[in-house]
Amino acid sequence: MKLLRLITVVMAAVSCLSLSSCGGGPREKKIEFVYLALGASDATGVGATPLTEGYVFLLKQELDRRMPGVFLINLGIPGARIDLIKEQVRIAKQLGTKANLVTIWTGGNDVVHGDDPETFRKDLRFILQTLRDNVSQNIVIGNLPDLTRLPRFQRAPDPRVTLARVRAYNEGIALEARDVGASVVDLFAQPVRDELIFSVDGFHPNDAGHREIARLFLQVILAKLGVK
Repeated sequence: MKLLRLITVVMAAVSCLSLSSCGGGPREKKIEFVYLALGASDATGVGATPLTEGYVFLLKQELDRRMPGVFLINLGIPGARIDLIKEQVRIAKQLGTKANLVTIWTGGNDVVHGDDPETFRKDLRFILQTLRDNVSQNIVIGNLPDLTRLPRFQRAPDPRVTLARVRAYNEGIALEARDVGASVVDLFAQPVRDELIFSVDGFHPNDAGHREIARLFLQVILAKLGVK
């Protein structure tokens, strides 16, 4: 409950900024494009040094180069699974948060915890439909790479982390994304390369991995926005 209260406070603050609905003095930079990022520890930059070299921050930097007034709302929460992201989106709707772009990358923690793919898909349906109807028409979602190839699970195979389960999650992501017109970043199609993985835990992307993820997301984002 404390975490959910914290989410509410943060969402209230960023909603105020994104909607320009609060009082106070003039801002140094006019907000013209709001980028909302949803996800788990990857979105916060875990694995990168410093954390601001994470893929979400790199995307913001690249968007800054192409358009004025980009404002980032990063709601990544380390360890988050689909149910917590669902609560974030529910609160965003309640607060009237609007964004020009939403990225979401989720599912890895759910697979590792053995969560049911169908339950994940139902929660993802709620998230994507709520985002489309209330927050942004521009949604870009990443699917899951082959988690079984990560060093962590190569060293210590986990019966919950199987190729079949990863495929089931990705099938749900593809179908739910299609239904709301969201664009998918196909991370599953990319080979899992050890040199892109954080050596400390064998799970998160390292600096090079975050750059590669940002590159793949950016290709899809720019095409969706019609920006060069």
